[in-house]
Amino acid sequence: MLDPYTLSRITTRINEQIKLVTDHICHGVDTIEQLQYSKGRLNALEALLQDLKDLQKENIDGDDEDNKTQRIRNP
Repeated sequence: MLDPYTLSRITTRINEQIKLVTDHICHGVDTIEQLQYSKGRLNALEALLQDLKDLQKENIDGDDEDNKTQRIRNP
């Protein structure tokens, strides 16, 4: 998995993009096509952010399970 600094930078960048797209939806959309495109982009960014959080949680849970296994084997 990614180191915490890299993960933080990626998450920050995604959140910045989400804010930009949200602002565009609120203030800069002129046509239905632009709205649909922006909504799709927003959904994709939010899904990516959720995937990163899920992977991070799986990685943390996996580390805990590995550590428990090692403790049992080496009391």
